Parts: sequence; structure tokens; C-alpha cells
Amino acid sequence: MAEQAVRTKLGSQELTEVLECYDLGMVTEIRAYERGSRRSPKAWIRAIGSKYLLKRRAPGRDDADRVRFQHAVQIHLESHGCQIAGLVKTRSGETQVLRGSRVYELFHFIEGERFNSRIGQLVAAGTAMSRMHDECAVWMGPVHGGVPFHASQDVETAMTHIRENGDPELISAAAPLQDMFETAREQVMNLGWSSMRNTIVHGDWHPGNLLFVRDEVAALLDFDSARAEPRIAEFANGGFQFAMRHGVDSSGRLSGEPSLEALSAIRRGYDAGTFEPLEEEERAMVPPLMIEAMIVEGIVPVAMHGSFGDVQGNRFLSQVRDTADWIASNRDDILNALNDAGAPP
Repeated sequence: MAEQAVRTKLGSQELTEVLECYDLGMVTEIRAYERGSRRSPKAWIRAIGSKYLLKRRAPGRDDADRVRFQHAVQIHLESHGCQIAGLVKTRSGETQVLRGSRVYELFHFIEGERFNSRIGQLVAAGTAMSRMHDECAVWMGPVHGGVPFHASQDVETAMTHIRENGDPELISAAAPLQDMFETAREQVMNLGWSSMRNTIVHGDWHPGNLLFVRDEVAALLDFDSARAEPRIAEFANGGFQFAMRHGVDSSGRLSGEPSLEALSAIRRGYDAGTFEPLEEEERAMVPPLMIEAMIVEGIVPVAMHGSFGDVQGNRFLSQVRDTADWIASNRDDILNALNDAGAPP
């Protein structure tokens, strides 16, 4: 069954039992909040004087050690002034509620506007990213969860599943991506990946996970993919996600190619927010890392569901291939846009 056909919901008894663990005062309104992952149901809650967002963790992202680590990261960032949707603690002082095998989190609800491709927002997104990386660069705690996309084995696993499925059109669309992924992986390794220092990254930096007030970041959302990896991986994938925003149609299908102007703006913002601007060696990795990230994030859900959102799998993977081709063919232009971003504003 296609993923878009199923959106899990929070039941009334489930809501009652979980909210009893918090001291919210009088709750006056509860309604479903149908954004983000369909496997992670949410509820918008109004209490007297406050608004909240209750979330049940998606299966596979609800391991207790993983949740504790990601909550610790959020608390660390909030204590250092980063704009995030703060966690609400239970009556007993915990940041999560356990009911059977299910894990729940409650956040302060942040008002803000969605990304609309303004240059100022792109700069702000880059600055918020680098500030998070700087604040986590000295992380001394344990790290749990999250699988980096670079050199991911998921591509080979997805290809095996697609071949076993036997759909000739899907196999034809997917087959070139495995070779493209391997080429990009080798390029990244040859550029010195093994010497890159790890830091804590958000892991899912895209326009849906940032809220804005005009051209300032109001909140960074959803740390379910937080993990440790070199910062340039997040810059490459996050930059791609923001630069492609204006090229995604209503069904989630990629169209066109990343905006060089947007990539330049994100890099300006990144360097403005960090004590350690991106080095030339890091920037050289951006094009192949973008290709790796795009292939992983495209081929895995297609292998699982046969589609990507509302888009037929073979159509979507063909577009992924076209965009990856464009990135590879325009590598020099991408690097020029990143290298010529100029001094921070």
C-alpha cells in the first residue's frame, strides 16, 4: 500500500492517558495536526495561556536510548539560545511518556510561517544550521541513532528489493542510480571524507522543519534524525533541499535543478553564523554528497512503497536521475556559486 494512503492518528483514550502525565492546566481544545511523517501522529493542544504539540514517535525512531540522546541535544541547544520548539517535561520531570512500546513527546507550539524561497530566509537557514553545528561541536555525551546517507548500504538493499519486485519500468528507472551513487561515493572518499571531523547534526534539514518570522528563523523542528557525521553532509543535503524547494510540485515530485543563487545564499548564511567557515575541501564534496543524499532519499521509499508520495515510482526515479545528471554536469558552476558566495553579510 502506498505510504500516502495511511496516516495514523492518536486515539481519544490514548490522548487522555498521555496528557494526564503533564501539568497543562485546563485543556480547552485538541485537534489532529496532520503535518510531517504519516507514521508519527500529532495533536495540536490549546490550554489556558499556552499551545502545545503532542507527537507519537514513528516506529523505528522510538528506541529509548535514541530518544534520550536527541532530547539531550535539544535541551543543550535551547540552553545555548538556539531557536527550537522546547520540550515540555512531565509531572515527574521526564521529557517523554512511555505507554507500552510507544513513545510520546510534548513540545511548545511555535507560531511561524513556512519557507517561501526569499533570499533572506535562505541566509537565515544557513546561519541557523552553522550555529547548531558550532554549539554541538563540543558534544561530550553519548550518541545514538541515525544512519548517515554517505556510503549507505540502503541503496543496494533497495535495488535488490526493486529487482525482486519484477516491475520492468521501475527496474529500468532505478538501475542507473546505483552506479551514480557509487561514483559519487568514491568522489567523496577521494576528496578526504575520512579526515572530516564529526559533529552532531540535525539530520533532516529541509524547509518543512524550519519556521520563520519574516527573514529570521523562529524555530527548528523535528530532531528525530539527529546523529553524528561531518557537518558538510548536512550542508550539502540541507542546501539541496532548500535550493530545490521552488522546484517541487504539489505532489512532491522534483522538477528542475537546484538554484545556484539559493546555494550561494545558504553558504553566505552558514559562514556568517560560524567560527569556522566552510573550507575549500569541504565545499568540493557538496556536489557528490548532494547526489548521494538525493538517491538515498528517493530510492528507499520507492523500493518500500512503489511510489514517492503521489508520484509513480519509475517517474520519480527518472527525475532523480535527471537531477543527479544535472548536478554532475554542472559541478563547476555549483562550486563557483559556493566559492564566490563572498564575505558574510
